[in-house]
Amino acid sequence: MKTNDVSVKRIAQKAYPEYRGRKFYLIPQSYPLDCRSYWDGGSRTYFRFVRLVDMQVSGQVPAQSAFDKPISGLEAVTIPEGFVCVTHSIFCGRDSGLTVYAHPDNLAKLLPANGGNDASLQ
Repeated sequence: MKTNDVSVKRIAQKAYPEYRGRKFYLIPQSYPLDCRSYWDGGSRTYFRFVRLVDMQVSGQVPAQSAFDKPISGLEAVTIPEGFVCVTHSIFCGRDSGLTVYAHPDNLAKLLPANGGNDASLQ
C-alpha cells in the first residue's frame, strides 16, 4: 500500500538518506523475501535492513549477477523480529520508490497508535 505515514518515511529515508523521491510503500511480509540484487532488463532492486529498536541500518546487499559468486540464502530471507527490509527499486530505468517490508508482527511497532509520532522511531 502507498503511504505517507511519517514513521514509514523516517525508516525508509534512514535506509536510503540519498533518496529524494516521494514514493513510499509499506508491505506486510510473512513469507521469505528474495533479496538477490542484480540488473535485469533495466530493472534492479536494492536491499537494506533496519533494526527498529535503534534504527541501525545494514550495509547494502551485494550485487548478484551471473558473474558474481552466489550468496547462499539470499533467495529466501525471512525478516527477523524487530527488523524491516527497505528496498529501492528501479523498474525499466525509472525510479519506483522505497518499499518497507515488515513482518505482520512488527507492524504494531512500525505504526504506533499515536499516529506515527513515537519517539522511539526518531
